[in-house]
Amino acid sequence: MATSTITSSGLGSGLDVDALVTKLISSERSVQDTRLTTLETKTNTQISALGSLQSAMGTLQTALTALTSGGDLSKRSVSSSATGILTATAAKTAHAGSTQIEVLSLARAQKLGSDSFASSSALVGAGDMSFTVGSKSFTVSATATTTVSQLRDAINKATDNVGVSANLVADDTGVRMVLTAANTGTANAVTVNTSLTSFSELQGATDSQIKVDGYTRTSAYNHIANVTDGVSIDLVSAAVGTKVTLSVSNDNSAAASAVSNFVDAYNTLQSTYATLTAYNASTETGGALMGDASVRSLMQQMRTMLSINSDTGTYRSLNSIGVTTDVTGKLTLNAVTLADALVTDTDSVANLFGSTTGLATTMNKTVQGYLDTSGPIASRLDALDKTITKIADDRTALDEKMTKKEDLYRSQFNSLDSIVSKYKNVASYLDQMDNERYNQKSNS
Repeated sequence: MATSTITSSGLGSGLDVDALVTKLISSERSVQDTRLTTLETKTNTQISALGSLQSAMGTLQTALTALTSGGDLSKRSVSSSATGILTATAAKTAHAGSTQIEVLSLARAQKLGSDSFASSSALVGAGDMSFTVGSKSFTVSATATTTVSQLRDAINKATDNVGVSANLVADDTGVRMVLTAANTGTANAVTVNTSLTSFSELQGATDSQIKVDGYTRTSAYNHIANVTDGVSIDLVSAAVGTKVTLSVSNDNSAAASAVSNFVDAYNTLQSTYATLTAYNASTETGGALMGDASVRSLMQQMRTMLSINSDTGTYRSLNSIGVTTDVTGKLTLNAVTLADALVTDTDSVANLFGSTTGLATTMNKTVQGYLDTSGPIASRLDALDKTITKIADDRTALDEKMTKKEDLYRSQFNSLDSIVSKYKNVASYLDQMDNERYNQKSNS
C-alpha cells in the first residue's frame, strides 16, 4: 500500500508544533533577555546620573568663573550726570573716582551732492568715477548705457569700496546722487574725481572734541575709548560750557549676585550628589552612583576647598563674608554681611575668591579636571557607552542564535511528525489485515 509523507506541523503527531516551538524559544531567551534588559537599564541610569552631575558641575563652573580674577567681583559701574550729552561704560580696569567732561563738538560724516539728473533712469554717460578716502581709493566705471540708479548700485556693491555709500534723493529739479562717508571725522572725508557729474559738499566732515578735566581730546568718532583708564564714552550732543560728571565705583550689586550664584550652584551640586549616592533603607535601593569612588572624591575635595583662607585683606574666609555651611553640607548666605564686606573692602573679597590661590580659582581647576574630555566623568561615560553598544550587539547575536535554534526545533519536530505519521499508516494497515482475516474466518 502506498503511503503519503505528512509535512504539515502536528498533522502526524497531533502536537501543536508552532505553540511548542514558540514556548521553547521564549523560555530559552527569557533569561538572557532579562539579563540584557537589566544591564541596559542600569547603564542608562548611570549615564543619566553622570549627565546630571556634569550639568551641575558646569553650572558651578560658570559661577566660579565670575568670581575669578577679572570676573564680576571686579566689575565697575559708571554714571553720567547728563545722559543727554554723553553716556559711558566702565571696564574692570577702571578706577573709582569722578571725572569732568565738556563736549565741545560732535564728529560728523561728510555728505556730497551731485548735479541734478532728469530721473533715476537717466543715462550718466561713459566714464569713470574715482573715490579717495584717506590713503585708499577705488573706481567705478560707467558705459554709454549706464543709468543713474545703476551707477548708485555699482558704487554700493563695489568689492573694493573703501567707505562711501550712495543714495538717490528727489528734489524739485529732478534726482541727485548723495554720497555719504561711511565713517565720521575729517580723516574719513571723501574726494571724488569724475567727469560724469559735479559734486558739492552738503555737510562737512568734523571731528569730535572734548575736554577731560580741562585737557582737550580730539577724535574722528563719537565713541571715545579710554577717556580715563577703562572708561569709554558715547557723545550724544555738544554742550559748550557744560561739564558732565562721570562717577566710577565698584559694582557691588554684580559682586553680590556673583557670590549668591556661587552659593546656589554649589548647593545644586551638593543636592545632586546626595540624591545620586543616597541609600533608601525602606526600599533597600541605592542611588545610581552610590559607592562611586570618583564622585565621592569630588565632593570631598569641594568641601575641603570651602575652608580655603586668604592671607591678606580684611576678609579672609567664606564665614567672614557671610557664607556658612549647614549640617547638610549646603551653603547659606547672609546678604547683609556680604553687602557690608563689599562696601568695606571689595578688593579683599575679590582676593578671597579670585587670587591665584583663591577659593574660586582653586575650585574651578578641580571642576575643570573632572569635566575635561580626558577626565574621570568622560572616561566613565565612554565606558558606559561601550557597554550600551555591546548590549545592542549581544541582542543582535541573540536574535540570530534564537532564529537558528527555532529553525532547528521546527526541523526536528517535523521529522518526528513524519515518523509518527508513518507508524500510524503501518498500524492502520495491520489493523486492516487483522480485520480481513477475522472476516474470512467468520465466513468459513
